[in-house]
Amino acid sequence: MVGWIRNIVIIFAILSAVYAVLSITANLRQRQKLRSEYHKQDALESQQDFVERGLRQYNRSIRPKMLLGIYFFPLAIFAGLAWLAQFG
Repeated sequence: MVGWIRNIVIIFAILSAVYAVLSITANLRQRQKLRSEYHKQDALESQQDFVERGLRQYNRSIRPKMLLGIYFFPLAIFAGLAWLAQFG
């Protein structure tokens, strides 16, 4: 039982590291995209305000929430395999 708990903690730590890296990367890519959009148009607001407003809209969208699948899919597969090992 202790082995299972240790493995789950290690897997969760690895998934958390992957989530953090992908989240930061996605945020930086969105920031870069917003900066290039700012330079393409004649905006009346400052670049910093434009980027901050765009990042707030991005954080409320579905795209950053889809990154949580990094936790759900591997854990669902793990649970399915454990179930098959027990009852299959």
